[in-house]
Amino acid sequence: MTAVVGFATLATVVAAAMFILVIREVHIRALDARVASAVLGIPHRRSSTQGLMGWLSSIGGRYKRFYAEENLEELRMIIRSAGFNHYRTLPIWIGVKAVSMFLFPLAAFLTTQLLGKPFPDVMIFTLFGVVIGIMGPRLILFVLKRRFDAAIRLGTPDAIDLLVVCSEAGMGLEGGIERVAEEMKETNPEITQVLRGLLDDLRILPNRAEAFEKLGTKSEGLRRFGTVIAQSLQYGTPLGQALRGIAADLRRERITKLEERAHKLGAKLTIPMVLFMLPAMFVILGGSPFLHLARAFK
Repeated sequence: MTAVVGFATLATVVAAAMFILVIREVHIRALDARVASAVLGIPHRRSSTQGLMGWLSSIGGRYKRFYAEENLEELRMIIRSAGFNHYRTLPIWIGVKAVSMFLFPLAAFLTTQLLGKPFPDVMIFTLFGVVIGIMGPRLILFVLKRRFDAAIRLGTPDAIDLLVVCSEAGMGLEGGIERVAEEMKETNPEITQVLRGLLDDLRILPNRAEAFEKLGTKSEGLRRFGTVIAQSLQYGTPLGQALRGIAADLRRERITKLEERAHKLGAKLTIPMVLFMLPAMFVILGGSPFLHLARAFK
């Protein structure tokens, strides 16, 4: 009974803290809206999605100080690798994680209480809510990162081939990248997003090497692409020849990985064969003799 009272008290404290956090952030957002309206003289109108994202970004900006700098740098790298703008997405992600740490355990606790579950089940589901609230946003981010990496690996050789065609047709580097991004908008939107980000960096950054170095932080194939382009621009080597070579290397690596997966297929099929196919074969081959023996002894 004492454990039940203590757990209920803890849940009440967590719910009160979350309620205070929500009220405080809503008050700060309303105050910011009034200040912006007073300064700019424009009425503050936002959609519900923009308001929610702004609220999460506000929470993330305030609670970002609890992260160490190396952890923040790792998160920025993961967010860039997933294809997002880390300046805008990092506070939103931290806000989502901060809210989910309170929201999922509270939802699990209230749901189990409404269903009338016993106290051990309530504690187990609440602990599951804590785990989901802590690990869920990071797992989702890693899944998005893997999907983005797969799309980049698939589309980088094609984009390089199109860039070779553009360079041999007499187009400049920026014009060729812009044309390739436009051509691949339907087939591979991730490559289009990356190339348009590269165009913005080339137009804004004072040094082109910095733009290609930033491009290389998003994927391994893009890192090699950025290094080859930077060296070609630095030493004056033919751009089309360098691009054709890296496209051939990337396709060769893709074929090598497919062959490696094909060679591993036999070892991976061992366990399914032992569990599912061999028992069925034993039943088929040994069933008839066993039935004949049973009839003979009967």
